[in-house]
Amino acid sequence: MEWQPGTSGRTGIEPAASTRRWVSHARHDVPAPHRGAGRPSSGGPKGRAEGRFAVASEPRSRLVTLDGSSGEGGGQILRTALTLSLLTGRPFRLVKVRANRDRPALRPQHLKAVEAAALLGNAEVVGASAGSRDLTFRPGAIEPRDLRIDIGTAGSTALVLQTLHLPLALRSEGPTRLTLTGGTFNESAPSFPFLETTWRAHLAALGMPIALTMPEAGYFPEGGGRLDAWIEPGTPRPLVLEARGELVKVRGVAEVTNLDRNIALRMGRQAESSLAARGLDAEILTNRTAGTGRGVSITLVAEFAEGPPATFVGVGKRGKPAELVADDAVADLLDHLDNPGAVDLHSADQILLPLALAEGRSVYTVTRITEHLRTNVETIGAFLDRPIRVEASDEGPGGRVIVG
Repeated sequence: MEWQPGTSGRTGIEPAASTRRWVSHARHDVPAPHRGAGRPSSGGPKGRAEGRFAVASEPRSRLVTLDGSSGEGGGQILRTALTLSLLTGRPFRLVKVRANRDRPALRPQHLKAVEAAALLGNAEVVGASAGSRDLTFRPGAIEPRDLRIDIGTAGSTALVLQTLHLPLALRSEGPTRLTLTGGTFNESAPSFPFLETTWRAHLAALGMPIALTMPEAGYFPEGGGRLDAWIEPGTPRPLVLEARGELVKVRGVAEVTNLDRNIALRMGRQAESSLAARGLDAEILTNRTAGTGRGVSITLVAEFAEGPPATFVGVGKRGKPAELVADDAVADLLDHLDNPGAVDLHSADQILLPLALAEGRSVYTVTRITEHLRTNVETIGAFLDRPIRVEASDEGPGGRVIVG
């Protein structure tokens, strides 16, 4: 089945009115942030794609074939392929989509990412339907625009945002806005507090400013959360981050949506007690978050003398005690503190793609070398002629990533 651009009404993707200034968003109920003082020039050295960043790749017409069962075998292969296909102009075919997952093939959140990418890139797509295990994507010229995307389920808004972020940031001459409806707290995907605190800080360090807000929280199974992103034009720059320095502090917040505040208090007390047993003093605040459904979460943030903070989120589900939700977040935080590395295991693969597009050499250390990281290296290598090495540490699960 071929999906054709221009059917956004029935796909749950609505192109918003074209904007070039934040003031044009006054109709929205969330105020837009102030823009930065500078913006990238439309000019640049010879050989830069669109005059904004350098991409060394194979001929644009050559089809990239990807095996969705390789590596971590999930949706990351698709998301990275969509991003790079839009930026390089290279078509790709992905077979065995998400073959290693309990529910393989395209799910609603992946389908919405495909449809939105096709709309932005005037692409021809074959296999864009729920349950599809074989997808072919042939991009045209990118036309950056504001979008409203309703996933229709509790699927991750964060993963759709991360798919579209770089094409919008690198190809737009002005700021763009995404409004995404779906899940903002997910067990197997970045939750909003991680995006706001850690992902956004990494992007700022790379010269890719973005502003985020979450007017409503969305949990499984109801979804209905809302994530707004204001994406500024930017050009990624290289990164050298090999040490995180001393731990400065640990802070956190326990949140409930349409549930008893006592649940948040229990999560906070459990986290504070567990961290105190390790000699860590942390104050966990409590908060009620607006939303149409019900849910609980706890966020723990570790701030260091160098580099962005590390954020870990425990997400509740029906039948899971509040104390166990807190234990999940504490365990992830302590694992990070127990292993040297400047970049947490989740950010390690997420910052790799913009660094692969940056001019110059990047080096960063990670607390854990994950299959997600190795899979992203392989997928990027299918599109870009860019050397990337992952060097495992002789001691522990971490290592070093070298780009360029």
